Amino acid sequence: MSIDHHADQIRRRLEEEKARTVSVALFGQPGAGKSSLINKMVGRKVAEVGVETDKTVELARYEVNGLQFVDLPGYGTQRFPKQGYAERFGIRQMDLFLCVTSGKLHQADTELFRELDAMGKVCLYVVNRHDELWEDGVEVAELERRKREDISRHVGRCVPVLFTSCRTGTGLDALQQLIAENLEGAKRERWLRNAKAYSGAFLDAKRAACEKYVTTAALACAANGLNPIPGADVAVDLSILLKLFAEIRECYGLDDRRLDLLARSGIPLVAQLANNVVKYAAREGAVLLLKRYVGRQTAKSLLRYVPGFGQAVAAGLGYAITSNAGTAFLDDCHALAGQALQHHLGV
Repeated sequence: MSIDHHADQIRRRLEEEKARTVSVALFGQPGAGKSSLINKMVGRKVAEVGVETDKTVELARYEVNGLQFVDLPGYGTQRFPKQGYAERFGIRQMDLFLCVTSGKLHQADTELFRELDAMGKVCLYVVNRHDELWEDGVEVAELERRKREDISRHVGRCVPVLFTSCRTGTGLDALQQLIAENLEGAKRERWLRNAKAYSGAFLDAKRAACEKYVTTAALACAANGLNPIPGADVAVDLSILLKLFAEIRECYGLDDRRLDLLARSGIPLVAQLANNVVKYAAREGAVLLLKRYVGRQTAKSLLRYVPGFGQAVAAGLGYAITSNAGTAFLDDCHALAGQALQHHLGV
């Protein structure tokens, strides 16, 4: 099989990775905080949040880095009757559902859950606004137990129930983890790469998913070699590498504003890592990073990290260099996000 054929395979795989999406649909009564929850899951404000009225009078769709969130309108209303609801909003094409409530569960939510259950769809129950869960003289644990029992009674069986608060951060990590557990294969990796991390464990899972993506991108860089690396008899596609670096930054929520804040944090290690990420994300910095690995590593020692195809490309020095450079950039982003989490710096 020719190197050109391998190169085509690798480019197609990289494009498929970029095009893959995870769709999470939310439903529930007005005021439960669905929009706020969407913003917390991606780590930025993408959904409009309001306290005065229900913001979802039509289907609302938000997409961030391959994560698609659909805020479904009321089920079984005069405007959106049960008959034809699933077809109208493409329910069968969605990957996972969250029933979000902050008060009593409504009959319409239970009926939609049962329709989803009949389709074999995964639906998780989220009791949001946990910080407002209060009753005089009653422990929070007892109130949570009552909520679980009430939901199970409505549904007719035990279902996963999570308690979250967008104000205090309660339960957000557990929600991110549970969503990941209920996705499979490449969809799960996409979620891990691009959902916001609220714990070190989720950061580590994010890193593992990013490492696989770095491998594919490094193979594509080597297969599509266009730019000679100074000091090496090898060329790589620098544009693919720069896009990879940009995507890794996105995975860790490291946009320009956050990097600037971290660089000015006053914590030496955090500032150094932030400056490294900014430096190597630029074209000149990426070339410097590539040059660092020229001659340091033979391609042969990296073959164990390569998927089952593309061996001919991986046997070249271009893959070894770009793989090392991509991993080094990932190391800095991961370490920076870990430091920000440790010091509560909002990344």
